[in-house]
Amino acid sequence: MNDENTGAGGTMSSSRLAQFEAEVAKLKVTGGGANPERLGSRWGIGLTILGFVVAIISWWSALDGKDALSVLRAETFAFIGVGIAVVGVVIWARNSLTRYLRYWIIRLVYEQREQTEQLIQAQRDNK
Repeated sequence: MNDENTGAGGTMSSSRLAQFEAEVAKLKVTGGGANPERLGSRWGIGLTILGFVVAIISWWSALDGKDALSVLRAETFAFIGVGIAVVGVVIWARNSLTRYLRYWIIRLVYEQREQTEQLIQAQRDNK
């Protein structure tokens, strides 16, 4: 790696930067089975909306309840709806963060490789 252009800011050299950009470009795959994070995010959003709709309808039903049994049944469904919404939010958050964290892991690996090469080069220069 003779084309190191590392400045004081610790930016990657041009060859490492090109490798890093190539790896990041590989992450941008599209397609049904090749991108489970996108499908998971959509499922999470759908479950969240469904859960809140179930909770609101059940709450409304509990307001119109004539006896304690129908009110408790409506409250139970409202809690189930809130639970579905919480599961949807967790699924959405997990799948949304996956791609972001994958990018940072690749960046960390390439920066550490470059730092290692710089340390090796500095050791060779000192000999």
